[in-house]
Amino acid sequence: MNMSIQKLLRAAVATVGLVCFTITTAWGQARPISIEIDARDLPRKLLSATLRIPVASSTQSQVVPLWYPKWVPGSHGPGGPIANVAGLTFTSLDGDVLNWTRTPGEVYRVELQVPPNTTEIEAQIRYIANQPTTNSMGHDTFGGSMVGLISPGTVLLCPEGQNPDESLIQTKLLLPKGWYAAAAMRSKAEDVADQVSFAPTSIQNFVDSPIMCGRYHRAFQLDTKEAQVALAPHVLHVFSEYPQSVDLDKSIVECLQRMVAQTAKLTGSQPFDHFDILLAITDQMPSNGLEHSRSTMNVLPPSSLRSLGSLKGWSRLLIPHEYLHSWCGKYRRPAGMVVNDFHTPMGTDLLWVYEGLTQYLGELVEARCGLMSKDEFCDRVGVELRNAVHQQNRQWRPLVDTGAASHVLRDGSPAWPKLRGSQDYYMEGMLFWLEADAIIRTQTNGQRSLDDFCKAFFACTDPAANWMTSKPKAFTRQEIVETLNSIAAYDWDGLILRRVESTRESYDPKVAELLGYEFKASAQRPRISPATFRLPSGIDHYDTLGMMLSGDGSITDIRLNSPADKAKLGPGMKIAAIDDRKWSRDVLDDAVQRSANSSAINLLVEEGYLMKPVQLQYFDGPKYLSLSRDESKPDMLEKILKRQ
Repeated sequence: MNMSIQKLLRAAVATVGLVCFTITTAWGQARPISIEIDARDLPRKLLSATLRIPVASSTQSQVVPLWYPKWVPGSHGPGGPIANVAGLTFTSLDGDVLNWTRTPGEVYRVELQVPPNTTEIEAQIRYIANQPTTNSMGHDTFGGSMVGLISPGTVLLCPEGQNPDESLIQTKLLLPKGWYAAAAMRSKAEDVADQVSFAPTSIQNFVDSPIMCGRYHRAFQLDTKEAQVALAPHVLHVFSEYPQSVDLDKSIVECLQRMVAQTAKLTGSQPFDHFDILLAITDQMPSNGLEHSRSTMNVLPPSSLRSLGSLKGWSRLLIPHEYLHSWCGKYRRPAGMVVNDFHTPMGTDLLWVYEGLTQYLGELVEARCGLMSKDEFCDRVGVELRNAVHQQNRQWRPLVDTGAASHVLRDGSPAWPKLRGSQDYYMEGMLFWLEADAIIRTQTNGQRSLDDFCKAFFACTDPAANWMTSKPKAFTRQEIVETLNSIAAYDWDGLILRRVESTRESYDPKVAELLGYEFKASAQRPRISPATFRLPSGIDHYDTLGMMLSGDGSITDIRLNSPADKAKLGPGMKIAAIDDRKWSRDVLDDAVQRSANSSAINLLVEEGYLMKPVQLQYFDGPKYLSLSRDESKPDMLEKILKRQ
């Protein structure tokens, strides 16, 4: 074929049905980047993409730097899963292979050698699905035999200096035969079988719009007239490899409809013109979720969605939590997390708001829409108060630091977990906002609440903002203090300093008293459903001996300054016998029961190859820290949970 004709054909193909975004800052200008995503091999756990990237022509050879997404929104860290790239080649429009090298010390940046007079290059990317890292779980790509999840950032390269908020995109997606797809991006009407084309949007929204796809699909409208409040269009998209699973139980759909209505009443406005909740019901992908501006990604196993009664714990919380993030984290975002590319490090010290406030509001809406009862909410508060009391890394690390160090704390710590800490800004952040709600109600004699804070903080004057140009509204610590003070006068700066920004010896559960409850030790074990989210698993003797054990007697955690700590027990040791009896849970419980009227508890402990006697100096009998109602005070939780 004549080379000039070949160039013309390539140029023509590049303008039709592909993903486009300009390399200039003005909308509608020419020279777009284009990408075609090929998901036809997703059942084999492979995803491919072809990108056309324009470059500024030069009469000399030049180096063009390109970035693979590193700091993906929602990951709170440099978790772009670049290790799963399994093919990366570049060619000129003439078909010549172009050489590239990785920038020393920065694996996410590649430097492409471009010959003179080159105006466009083509990149081919192959990506291996189903291999997420701890930090990429929420924004990775997954594939199964009949269901899949595509995170567009996994097959994207961005020119250095490109502002993703000022770049136009249009997407073409190739699907396995008979599959459907859904995303926050709007699809075009001229789609053909097994292909989807999306209307133009920005590269920021492109990365922020996961694509869920699969063989079986059903859509449910969630913006019902019964909500009695103006709602943007909301659609729940359900995908599964099981045709019966997409026929979601009516009671679950009704709760999600109430979730949408209750959230609108809580926040007072909606920072989007439409919203798509993507839900994969599958056991071929890990349970998962991530927030987005106009959609949420949710993956749950079929067993958790067979009925409303089977929806428990984390599975029940997932959809409300990710939905509330559209206000807290996406629309209102910490100033340090508002950046103009996907490789500039983010400042994550305000995650106690981004995640902590979302955690509280998610569970609040979960209760108000009927997914969780008041008793279950009380159990959740009791569980988190107890977890906070036993948290020991606050003695050296303030809560704010767990946000600043978020991405290195996602992995759990097998040994001494409460001494190292984890992403504590979620749950201790939730307790902060619960306390703030109680303080506001107390200070204003019940006339105002955190609902009023939400209406002020999340106010959106243009909820139907242009899909291509809408940006997050940054906030600072100072704005949080000022907005809280506008609702109720209080020393909010001091509360944040004490709860979030200072080290402390132990957590003060004062919030229980504000709510009309008591948090104290009791000889009776509280009746909490084992399905309760974050209820410690294993054999729990934190409140007595100061340790947690597994069923075989292996010690999994120790509380400092407890009888177990003073006896020099540690994680990984194993109790073989108690007093004169072989180890069992019942034998240990019985020893604790008798401790108030007996001598010390004698153990035989296995430590590696050694067996050694250990004596526990404990004489107080059974006790369990738990939340109980104080009938002498009003029940503020009942008022907080009241449906609007």
